Amino acid sequence: MKDFILKYLFRINPNTPGQPLLKSFNQLFPDATNIEWSKEKDHHFEVIFRINGIEQIALFEKSGKWLRTETNYKIEMLDLSIREKLETFGQIMSSIFIEKFDSSGSYEFIIRDHFQVRHIFITDSEGNVTERRNFDEGELL
Repeated sequence: MKDFILKYLFRINPNTPGQPLLKSFNQLFPDATNIEWSKEKDHHFEVIFRINGIEQIALFEKSGKWLRTETNYKIEMLDLSIREKLETFGQIMSSIFIEKFDSSGSYEFIIRDHFQVRHIFITDSEGNVTERRNFDEGELL
């Protein structure tokens, strides 16, 4: 009901980011292009954008506090030592670098083994595996 009143009586869309959030985003990502905002069920705001042609997804609180950024890395963007560690498990299909406000970076990889089974690997910023699960079933291995 509150969203209805804001949207139709006061012409305020509660699903668009406010000025504090936009200011924070613009300070963190001044070179962003192709910007698309959405409000998540948990009332956080997600923004999909590109910097230098690379897709990124950032998550913010409505106050403008940055929570996380996921960057879709091209395989050739990965450090060689990380690639070598992960390629022992199979072919790297995709890689995402994850930065959080309260921790160091990590990666999420989808790797296809020699049986053509896809797995999700979570690693630290050095490529050391911290979690592994079957992609299709979500089970930990």
